[in-house]
Amino acid sequence: MTYTNVILAIATLILSASSAARAQAVPEALVHERVTVTVSEGLTLAAYISRPADTSDPLPAIFFTQAVACYSIAPVDGRMSMEERVATASNYALIRLERSGTGLSEGPGCDALDYDTEVRHYREAFDQLSGHPWIDREQIVIMGSSLGSTTAPLVAQDKPVVGVVVQGGGALTYFERMLHFDRLQLERQAEFRPEEIDAEMRRRMEFHRHYLGAKMEPAQIEAQFPALVGVWESLFGTSEAPHYGRPYAWHWQAAEKDWLSAWASLNIPVMVVYGEFEQFESRHGHRVIVDTINRLRPGTATWLEIPNAGHGLRIYPNALSAYAWEGGESRPNLFVGPVSEWLRKIEPRDAE
Repeated sequence: MTYTNVILAIATLILSASSAARAQAVPEALVHERVTVTVSEGLTLAAYISRPADTSDPLPAIFFTQAVACYSIAPVDGRMSMEERVATASNYALIRLERSGTGLSEGPGCDALDYDTEVRHYREAFDQLSGHPWIDREQIVIMGSSLGSTTAPLVAQDKPVVGVVVQGGGALTYFERMLHFDRLQLERQAEFRPEEIDAEMRRRMEFHRHYLGAKMEPAQIEAQFPALVGVWESLFGTSEAPHYGRPYAWHWQAAEKDWLSAWASLNIPVMVVYGEFEQFESRHGHRVIVDTINRLRPGTATWLEIPNAGHGLRIYPNALSAYAWEGGESRPNLFVGPVSEWLRKIEPRDAE
């Protein structure tokens, strides 16, 4: 299964809800309004503001930053995404930005959108949408999913947010993150050859040193370093050109980021959610956020580890089944319940 297909499968699993599960939530749980954001280069991006249907007062809000894969976040009739479930359970409004070239947004496709531009678009959208009449601008929380967990603390910098909650993404360097991807691939894939892992990891470390460190394109690396021919094609996500469906610049810029410093600078409550059978990000990458913040400001970071959960928060019998995306069971309340409880406890910031 290609990386984009995996991520789209995750998105579908998270979005989908059975009619029985939906009936247990508030009937017609959310109402949606499509709005627009104008970013610095003059493009008009679509955005969606959602709120529980049974309220008319301004509400605390979740500002959502999404995963790397290029898919639409537009509301879908008959489905409830995980962020919609959290908003409903917490009595929060929800703010979502449709990225460049996606859905009704203008501009180059998401497959041409680099990391820095994506973060800037989120930050500009935050400024424009926080004043929407459905939103209590004194109580906005950023929620990041998957690689949106890396953009979340960057979007929050110097913004009047009261909390950040992330799931499926950590704060190690991008270089470390990619090596962990590679290690999991070699250890958990069906073609398990432990006697080859050491040598293959050394090749991949060398490849990433040129790719992420020196910002060389794969063809350049292979031409200059013949011993590394074949590494690129073996990496997870390279079947979606150029890389996970995003340009090389996206990955080069991500590799420059100091995410841990961004987290350390946030003097607000933080919640980090990790699934035990996470197929991508390391436990340490998640845990370092909580441990760092609580070392600096004891008690301000909350840790939630969901047993047997994979990246898309489905529950699996073991780590190998999770990596193969086999036998997963949907149990969204293991995430929705604790996160919504945490959100309801967050205090609004003092009005200016």
